[in-house]
Amino acid sequence: MFAFAVNVLLVTVTHNLVQILQANLNAELLATVLAPLVAGAATAYYARARGGVHALLGSLVALPVLGIYVFPNAWPLAVFAASFCTMGGAITELGLRGRAESDRR
Repeated sequence: MFAFAVNVLLVTVTHNLVQILQANLNAELLATVLAPLVAGAATAYYARARGGVHALLGSLVALPVLGIYVFPNAWPLAVFAASFCTMGGAITELGLRGRAESDRR
């Protein structure tokens, strides 16, 4: 649930901010790439164990919400947001594992 909430919150806030500022299309990358990566990383830090899986499940639950309410006419953007949330969680989990293994030695 954490990944769902953080992903929807960050993507929605970033998307609305880009629309309010009337930024160009390239600024939409913040809502589809950067915000989900941060959401996935936050999920991995929060969950500690299996952070990538938690990010995957949360982003899959968030996908229809993003596709219907945040990006109503652009489903690929919602799919990208879900994918980057999963990627952020997986990369962060790998980093946390590497650090934990080096601490054991």
